[in-house]
This record gives sequence, structure tokens and C-alpha cells, in this order.
Amino acid sequence: MQFLALIVFIMVAFFGVYLVKRRKSNKNVNRFMIGAHGMAGGVGLLLLFMGQLRGYWSDWGWISVGLFATLLIFGFMVFGKWFKERKTPFLLIVFHGGFACMCIGVLTYSLVMVN
Repeated sequence: MQFLALIVFIMVAFFGVYLVKRRKSNKNVNRFMIGAHGMAGGVGLLLLFMGQLRGYWSDWGWISVGLFATLLIFGFMVFGKWFKERKTPFLLIVFHGGFACMCIGVLTYSLVMVN
């Protein structure tokens, strides 16, 4: 399940890069696209959590669950800010993406160390 979660997170990351690219070129980024990005991240977190409960019990795996949960909460805060102001500061988006890359790295490290 962790490998499936990693694949989901990588796909979500590429979709996030696509959203940033659209925003930088002043194209429309609608609420559905941002919501789909967040919901796919939630599905990845659920897969990761279920995989940890099924028996891997890696310390780094639990750290990655905590980091991805923090990332998801932060992402929904950014999403909520976007709903209120209609324009999220670009620095928050960059921080969110950088933190997501770090989380994917920790998850990859945990998978390499367990297997």
C-alpha cells in the first residue's frame, strides 16, 4: 500500500506543478482543480495510513504519515485562504510544494529502508 501511496503522491505532485504553471501564466485555476488536488492527496494519505496499519510498522513510515498529515492540513488552510481572498500568496504555494517534495523523499526513504 505504501508503494501505491507513493505513486499517488507523485501524481498529485505533478498535478500541483501543473496548477502552479497555470497560475503563473495567468490562466484560470478553478476550485474543482484545487479540490481534486487536495482530495487526491487525502486518498494518498489514507492509503499510506492503511499500509502502515497493515504491518510494515516502520518508524520512518510513521514519520512520513505525520508529515503528510501536516502537509494536508496546511494545504487545506491554503485552500481556505484562496476561497476567502481569491488569490493565495505565491510564497505559500512554493512552501507547500517544497514541503511536499520533502515528504515524498521521507516516504521513499522509509520504503527503501524497510524493503
